[in-house]
Amino acid sequence: MPEAAQESTLPLTDPPPVRPRLHAGAGEAVARASAPGSRALAIEGAFQSLAQGMGDAYVGAYALCLGAGGIALGLVATLPSAAGSLAQAVARRTRAGAGGARLFISRAWSAQAAGYIALGSCLLLPRALSVPALLALVFVAWGTGGVAIPPWTALISAAVPRSRHGWFFALRGACQQAGTMVAILGGAAVLSCMTAMGREGLGFAVIFMIAGLARAVGAGIFERVPAHEAPPPRAERARGFAILRGSVKFRRLAIYLWSLHLATYVSTPFFVPYMLRDLRFSYALVGGLVATPAVVKILTLRLWGRLADRVGPGPLLRGSGWLVVIVPGLWLVSGNVAWLVLAQIFSGLAWGAFELAQASSILQATRARERDVALFNAVDGAVTIVGSLVGGATVNFFATGGRSGFLQAMALSTALRAVPALALLWRVRGIGRPDWSHLKMPLRVFAVRPTRGISLRP
Repeated sequence: MPEAAQESTLPLTDPPPVRPRLHAGAGEAVARASAPGSRALAIEGAFQSLAQGMGDAYVGAYALCLGAGGIALGLVATLPSAAGSLAQAVARRTRAGAGGARLFISRAWSAQAAGYIALGSCLLLPRALSVPALLALVFVAWGTGGVAIPPWTALISAAVPRSRHGWFFALRGACQQAGTMVAILGGAAVLSCMTAMGREGLGFAVIFMIAGLARAVGAGIFERVPAHEAPPPRAERARGFAILRGSVKFRRLAIYLWSLHLATYVSTPFFVPYMLRDLRFSYALVGGLVATPAVVKILTLRLWGRLADRVGPGPLLRGSGWLVVIVPGLWLVSGNVAWLVLAQIFSGLAWGAFELAQASSILQATRARERDVALFNAVDGAVTIVGSLVGGATVNFFATGGRSGFLQAMALSTALRAVPALALLWRVRGIGRPDWSHLKMPLRVFAVRPTRGISLRP
C-alpha cells in the first residue's frame, strides 16, 4: 500500500496473461514468478522512502539548529510536501523530451539526490543566509522529486497489468514503510551519536548525505529495469476549477479537506522543535516518538481497509475526522514521555483511518481523473503553506519572556480543526463503497510527519 510511491519506471517483460478464473493466491504466484522487474521497483521504493524519510523527519530539527524562527520553521516543514504537490501540477504540462519519460525521471531523481546532499552545505554559510538557503534547497529537492510522479505513475500503469496492481503496490508499500522506519530510527541514532561527540551540525550533514546516496541508488536500480514505454496520455477536457462548480460531492469534500489541512499545518511544523527546545528530549527519544504513529499505521492499515470495505469510506471519514481534531490538544495536557507515547498511538490510529478514507474518497469523487487529483493536490500544497505561516506568526507572537509559543500554535490548531468538523464534515456524503477493495488501493508514502508518522496518499 502506499505517500510513497513517487516514481519509478517500469518495465517488466510482459508475463503470460493470468486467466480470470485463477484464484487470488494463484494469480499472485504467477505475478511473482513472471514479473521480476516489479521486485526491483519495490526495492527502489525502499530507497526512495529512506531518502524521503531522512529529510522529512529531520529537516525541521535542522532548521532549528541553524537558528530558524517561527515563520521559517513553519515554511521549512511545509515546503517539502507543498513543493511535491505543486510540482505534480507543473509536471502535467511539461513534455519528457527526446529521451522520453524514462530519462526525464532519471534526471529529476539525480537533481533530487544533489539537492539532498546540498542541504548540509547550509552549515558553511553565514547565519543570516543559512535559513534562506535551506528553504530554497528544500523547495528544489522535494520539487524535483514531485515532478517525476506523473510520468512514473503512467509508466507503472503501462508496465504492471491491472490484475496485479494489488500485489505490486502491496509489495512496494511494504518496502517503502520499511525504508521509512529505517530512516526515522537510523537518523535518530546518527544524530544522537554525533551530538554526544559535540558535532550536532555534522550529524545533520551525514543524514542528508545518506538521503542523497539512497536517492541515487534508487535511481540506479530504476535504470536497470527493462524499458517499457507508457502509452500516450488520454486527451482530457481542460476543466480546471470547473469541477468545483459541477460536482457538489467533490466541492464539499475538497473544501473540508483543504480547511482541515490548513488547520493541521498550523501546528505540524512545531512538534519536533517543541520536543527538542522546550522538553529537552534527546534525538533518540524524538525519533522514537515520531516512529510510534508510523508503526501504528503499519499495523492497523489492513484493519481500516477491511472496515472501509464493509461500511464505505464516507462513514470512516466522518468518524475519524472528529478524532484528528483533538490530536494536538493531547500535547497540551502533559509533557510526560508516557503520556506523549499514548498520544502518538492515538494519532497513528486516528490518522491511519482518516488517510485511508480520504484517499478513497478523493479517488471516488474525482473518478480517479488525473487532472482533478492534480488540482486538489496543488491547492492542498498552497493551503498548507498558509497554515504554516499562520502557525509561525502565532509562535513569534507568543515567544516572549522565555516562552516559545509552540503550545499556543497547537491550541490554535485544535480550535481551527474543529471549525470544518462542525461546519462541513457532516455534509461530506454520497461516497459509498466502491467496486474495488481498499486492501488493494495503491498508496504511497507522501511524507513523514511528527504526529502522523507515515503520511499516505493515493
